[in-house]
Amino acid sequence: MTSEERREGRYQRRQAARRRRREARCEALGSLEDVFSYRKMFLYGKKCCNGVRWKQSTQNFELHLFSGTAVRRRKILRRQYRAKRCIHFIIQERGKTRPIDAPHITDRQIHKLFCNEVLIPLYTPAMIHDNGASRKGMGLHYQYRRLADQLRWHYRRYGRTGGVATLDLKQFFPGAPRWVIFQRHARYITKEDLRQLADRIVDQAPATAPGRGMPLGLEPSQQEMVSLPSSVDNWLKCQVGAHCAGHYMDDYAIIMPDIEQLKAVVREMVRRFEAMGIRVNKRKCKITPLTEPFRFCKARFTLTESGRVIINGSRDGIKRARRKLKMFHREVEAGRRSLAGVHDFMNSHEAYYRNFNDHGRLLRLRRLHHAIFGGASCTELSKTA
Repeated sequence: MTSEERREGRYQRRQAARRRRREARCEALGSLEDVFSYRKMFLYGKKCCNGVRWKQSTQNFELHLFSGTAVRRRKILRRQYRAKRCIHFIIQERGKTRPIDAPHITDRQIHKLFCNEVLIPLYTPAMIHDNGASRKGMGLHYQYRRLADQLRWHYRRYGRTGGVATLDLKQFFPGAPRWVIFQRHARYITKEDLRQLADRIVDQAPATAPGRGMPLGLEPSQQEMVSLPSSVDNWLKCQVGAHCAGHYMDDYAIIMPDIEQLKAVVREMVRRFEAMGIRVNKRKCKITPLTEPFRFCKARFTLTESGRVIINGSRDGIKRARRKLKMFHREVEAGRRSLAGVHDFMNSHEAYYRNFNDHGRLLRLRRLHHAIFGGASCTELSKTA
């Protein structure tokens, strides 16, 4: 037996072991009746009401939750479930237009159960640890801390030699190829009835183009898109051996001691993403030496000569806050805004910048607030509400 045959044999045994583990995880979920049991559906229906009980639709949903859950469960078991039409609206987030498709609360009950009982248990084992978006116990600030830990790990071994590559995936949600998602369903959801339901949820979601796009606002969209680049992530971690690499949704950061090797890795990542039908925003892809600061998810990271990692928040946020304080002063004088509202605005900005090394920025913002509105205490501001 040649070395190539032995290598192929090891590869086939690893593939068979992985396939057995995927099947075992799917078998552990139980049947469609077990996943969508009445008790689970009722409990997840109660969770859908948390935080939105002021809405009339939520009150009506909770009022008839006992009987409505039985009706929806019967439709799912008879394979007759069909999602209602989503409510489409557009929001402006820091100057960026984001189309949102909000599902009906009856569909949210089914989506929440399906995500927590099927998608998360099946997708999570194949995801890398440094993918912190939409996962329990993680989040944006966890990703900031994780990147800072990776910078310190790199500094202890290589100093400030090398660079960091930042990648951005273009139109990540609107341009998502659905055929890749259906392939993932066939790979990870081995039970026919659960896979058909997963395909139906994706099919009934609003699309930006035929066979393309996952809408913002649907909980299954978050779980599908968080795990979508897992094949590239595992190639980067396991085959390339990049210890300092991670991403938050569509923003990647890869740190390596050899810049030429880093360029080759980035080119291969772009090729793999485009083969999957995921577009890369090449204008935002850049490689920065570790001797210079770089930006990741609106935060600015600096690795100093002593190995200290300095993280600064968004500079544009401070500019907007200063402009708003001056505008609020005019509105307070005209009687259109209360001082308590200005105090709440300052509290929100202080809470954001306290997460970073931005004491100087925060101090200058407080000085501006004091110069415009005076030294009114929190108690005095609450009395004016």
